[in-house]
Amino acid sequence: MAIKQLTIPMFPLNMVVLPGETAKLHIYEERYKQLINDCLENEAHFGIPFSVNGKVKTHGVEVIIKKVIKIFDNGEMDILIQGQRVFTILDYSSVLKPKLYGAAIIEYEEGDETPKATQYLQELAMEYLSLSQNKMVDYETFDAVSLYDIANLLQLSAKEKYQLISFKEFDEKEKFLVNTFRQAICIFEKEVELKDRFIFN
Repeated sequence: MAIKQLTIPMFPLNMVVLPGETAKLHIYEERYKQLINDCLENEAHFGIPFSVNGKVKTHGVEVIIKKVIKIFDNGEMDILIQGQRVFTILDYSSVLKPKLYGAAIIEYEEGDETPKATQYLQELAMEYLSLSQNKMVDYETFDAVSLYDIANLLQLSAKEKYQLISFKEFDEKEKFLVNTFRQAICIFEKEVELKDRFIFN
């Protein structure tokens, strides 16, 4: 399958919005007010490449604008976005004249497909929810969910999310999440054990 390449507007941030995840943004810079207004007018998506100390990294996530929550008198706005697809940057321009904002040529991860979660990863997620929320979940809830849907159950830091999307192979992504779930489950089990000891003593 040929990997689709295209150019989309870029909004570098020190955050990662995983596919399926939603986040609220406050837009105040002129260049990004222009970007959002252009996207709204053209029903277009934009990319959020992960940025650290002003340096744009090689991976990011394409997002859509789900809702404009509020527009202020000075043109600033609050918007709700949702992650769509992971991409790799092939060429980046911080300003794409005559626009104020930048853009990049990207290619999507595994073409247009989102990696599906394996049964083992689903089982770990179910165990994690059972321990963390005292909530029983059946298999149907996780039927055909993506790897990123599973990842969204965890409270991953921006750095951890970036590490996840930057893995090229599915096996690497799965191994990362398996290890993270195991660590979280171990912590919850120890907390329950300590609580039980405290009660009995």
